[in-house]
Amino acid sequence: MARGRPLNPEKQEIARQALREAARTLLQQKSYRSITIRELAEQAGMQSAMVSYYFGSKEGLFIDLLEQSGERRQQFLMELSRKVLSTPERAIPLLVDNVVDLLASEPWVVKLFQDEILTQESSLREHFMQAIPNRLKTYLQTLLHQLISLGILRSDLKIEFLVTTLMSNLLYPFVAEPVMSRMMNLDHETLCSREWKDHLIGILSRALENPGEQL
Repeated sequence: MARGRPLNPEKQEIARQALREAARTLLQQKSYRSITIRELAEQAGMQSAMVSYYFGSKEGLFIDLLEQSGERRQQFLMELSRKVLSTPERAIPLLVDNVVDLLASEPWVVKLFQDEILTQESSLREHFMQAIPNRLKTYLQTLLHQLISLGILRSDLKIEFLVTTLMSNLLYPFVAEPVMSRMMNLDHETLCSREWKDHLIGILSRALENPGEQL
């Protein structure tokens, strides 16, 4: 890739995508705060000035990355809703399998959450919350209401408790992986395994489903 400033719109988008990919790659290797503009540019094969040219700043690049991934994740969740509502009796297995696979496919998101969102006040916090947790909360609230109305899930549980239970069981193990891997030898590979998914499906099905819907 040329290291100068491409004028062709298609080439400009290729350059932007190269910088996004560089950000994802570096974030899996080190913390957001320790990543430099020079490292981002070198990883993408271009001059440092291109980061500011395309995104305004390092923060602008990561905000763009969050927004882009959020849009892609929204499409993923809409398709998941279609699958769940077409076979509601398999709601819990479908949710567990697909959300775990989604988390496994985006290790940079988990790393950003661990390093930048949980541990300190961050300029990225609000953008991260809008791109991921808030969207996921809204999605789950809508879907769970529908599953309750279909008689799949227990109607005696508060919807906010249901959402919290699902998010805690699905998200927390990935976020806490650095600790859990030392305490219980639960590494990333284990958290993505069929055995772990089946474990979650069993627990959540017994806790959340109407007795008549449990296998």
